[in-house]
Amino acid sequence: MSDVFVVTDGIRNYGATAAQAAEQISSAATLDLGANLAALAPVFGPIGADFLASFAAAQANHAKSVAELASHYAQTAIAAHATADSYDSVDGANGAALGGVGDGIGGLA
Repeated sequence: MSDVFVVTDGIRNYGATAAQAAEQISSAATLDLGANLAALAPVFGPIGADFLASFAAAQANHAKSVAELASHYAQTAIAAHATADSYDSVDGANGAALGGVGDGIGGLA
């Protein structure tokens, strides 16, 4: 069996970075599709209606994809923090159990 050494604060820092990335992606993705289309409609007029419809669909798809990306980063942050907490909990419990065994052995001498 190989030795495992986990720096849980490092995992938590990664989680914090992922959470920050989720916030920044969400912030950068904020757009007002209605305002964009309203600004473009007079420029393209009735001739550009098909283009504007396609543009609106593409922008909606883009917004959905970026929101999914931000969600993945947010879920990664949650998982990282849960993983660090789990490592700390298991390590503490195992340390206490081994300490109890050691105390029992020490009492035999």
